[in-house]
Parts: sequence; structure tokens; C-alpha cells
Amino acid sequence: MDLDALRAFVSVARLGHVGRAAVRLGRTQPSVSARLARLEAAWDTRLFRRHARGMTLTPEGARLLPLAEAVLRGADALEEAAGAPVRGPRELRVGAGDALGRALLPRTIARLLGSDPGLEVRLVEGPAPRLIRALQEADIDVALVVASESVPAGLESAPLLESPVDLLLPPGTAPGPRALPLPFLRQKPLVLLQPGSAFRRHVEGVLAREGIQAHATVEVGNFSLVRRFVAAGLGVAPVPAVAFAGEAGRAPRVEVRRLRAFPPVVYARLVRAGAPLGTPVRQFLELLQREARRPG
Repeated sequence: MDLDALRAFVSVARLGHVGRAAVRLGRTQPSVSARLARLEAAWDTRLFRRHARGMTLTPEGARLLPLAEAVLRGADALEEAAGAPVRGPRELRVGAGDALGRALLPRTIARLLGSDPGLEVRLVEGPAPRLIRALQEADIDVALVVASESVPAGLESAPLLESPVDLLLPPGTAPGPRALPLPFLRQKPLVLLQPGSAFRRHVEGVLAREGIQAHATVEVGNFSLVRRFVAAGLGVAPVPAVAFAGEAGRAPRVEVRRLRAFPPVVYARLVRAGAPLGTPVRQFLELLQREARRPG
């Protein structure tokens, strides 16, 4: 078995590009291409479709990828058992935006490390395009994004969780029942995330369908700032409920009301197509969904 050829196959499958795989492996592009050609010839199987912008797995390549990865894991385990460690610490690499990173992810990761204290967790926070690039380049294992984001070739998406949408208000703004109807937002000054945010697009789409113009008094970069500007009396703010779960009573003080008939925002998990989920990733996603169902 040519382990170097298997490593070339797995790296190109994960990164979707011979050049990036060559950099990751410390090889030249021709040498990586030659190893792929030898592997395809030995297996009498076409593993990739070649495109101008990169490489995608054929159905047969996708079927063989997890087997190739298993062989490489076995080879690494053999070398480690023989006294020549080749792997770093066990690591979970997650990419997520601000909404999930405020409360839900810390709770989930705390529970995960409680059951697996030897695991190291690295969190990359940022907008969906950055997280998608990081996933394509194999810098993270899973990306958590709003489900409306387009999914590039080589990645696959699955629903993760739904979050209702709440409204943050300055104290005393709207006496009365807890839930507020959508028309309440007419002519209200809004504190919104900056343009390009997937959640902002969700809010603007819902308001447009209701004939409500989204008038942003203030645009900010994260939900912590949203809360501060609302508390300062500069507007009201639709927010994912998951971003503020368990934060009742925290400073700066704001009121939180459910927006009645406002469609929930759906989050998805993205992984590399054909790449098996390791045990830490599976455990993390299961715990994340469990924590999301817990009352705030």
C-alpha cells in the first residue's frame, strides 16, 4: 500500500485542490498529481472530476475516501504504538458565528470536556464565508452557519437546530403581553448587524414579505454590541433567541420579548463531503443539539 499516495488522495479530497494539498503535504503539485494518477491506475478507478477551480470526488472516490482515511489512521496508530508518535493532541476544531458562540457553544463545550478531558477544542469565530473557506481548507472539522448560506461543491449540509426570534427592547418600551406581533416593528428604529450577516438577511427577508421597511438606526458587528445599543435606547433589535439564552438579568439591562409569527432562523452544520465524522465531532454535535433543546 502506497501511504504517500493515500495521503495525497485524502488531502486533495479534503481541500478540493491539488495546489493546496501540495502545500499541506510539503510536496510539489506534479508529485501530488503523479501519486493520484498512480492510485487511479492501481485501482482502475477515476477518483476525481477535474474542474477549472479545483477537484471534486466522483461517487467512487467518495466511497473510497473513508476507507483510505481509516487506513491512514491505522498506520498512524501503528507508528504511535511502536514508539514514533506522528499525531498531535486529540483536537476538535469548530467554526461558528457570534449567535451560537455567546452561550450555547460554551455550555456544550464545557459538557464535552467534562466527559472527555483529554480533548482540545479550537473555536474559529467569524462570518459564514470565512468559516466555509476554513472548512474547505481543512482548518476546521465542522462549520455552524445559518442554513440559508449556499453550500459549495465538496461540502455537505445538514440541519442542526432552529432558534425562535426574539426582540430586544429598552426597558419600559412596550408594556403588555410578552409576545409582540410583527406590525409592532413598523416605523421602529432598529439595531441590526452589519450588511452581509446571514441573520440580517433573514430579518430583512421576513420584514419585506410583511411590507415592513427595515430602518437601521445603528449597524454593529456582533450581538453583544446589539444589546448595548438597545440598552442605550437607540432602537429595538430582532435577535436569535439562542444568542441570549440564559442571559436574563445581565447588564446592560434590556427587555426580551418573543416576536409572534416571526419564522425561526435555522442553523446547519457543514462538513466536507465524503469525510467521516470523527468521534469528537459526532459527540459535539449531539451535545449541541441537546443543549439547544434545554430551556434558557
